[in-house]
Amino acid sequence: MAQAGYFRFPTVAAGRLVFVSEDDLWSAPLEGGTARRLTSGRGAAPCPARSPDGRWLAFGAREEGPTEVYVMPAEGGPARRLTHLGGPLLRVAGWTPDGRVVFVSSAGQHHARLTFPYAVPPEGGRPQRLPTGPAVSVGFGPGGGVVLGRNELDPARWKRYRGGTAGDLWIHPDGGGDFRRLIALPGNLAWPLWLGERVYFH
Repeated sequence: MAQAGYFRFPTVAAGRLVFVSEDDLWSAPLEGGTARRLTSGRGAAPCPARSPDGRWLAFGAREEGPTEVYVMPAEGGPARRLTHLGGPLLRVAGWTPDGRVVFVSSAGQHHARLTFPYAVPPEGGRPQRLPTGPAVSVGFGPGGGVVLGRNELDPARWKRYRGGTAGDLWIHPDGGGDFRRLIALPGNLAWPLWLGERVYFH
């Protein structure tokens, strides 16, 4: 009999699936098999994101106080802290096409829900704010295209929310500064992912 569990935040690259269970990261072959634990931290490690080349795994963790960005080898090994913002971090949001970790943070803002996306190299350095305006999640498409999730909340807890702060998706096909609404639906739209010619979302 298969063991039941609560598995969240999957990310796939290089033939392996990484997911969150018991507040830690686990890795398993895509074709199925035994999962092995990658982290055993003091706090939760949500929203992992594997680099496009499959070498690195980025995630947020509260190991030394506030949530910060960490990176580790995708096959397992010691994690290295990349940010020292000391302020609220909503989550790791993925990777840029040129191989930098993308995260969203409200550090330095007057309100915790005013978040902006930043990028930091996996080897470390000063995070740079991306020129997108406020966002909670970011997806990158061909030709420099960018899609943003704004105002969104965790779909696991807010998937039926229909209020005035429901999530919304915005897009710029070639990555310029003028974003337009992607689609209007009566729901809490969240976490866009751009693959090929399509944008997928919750």
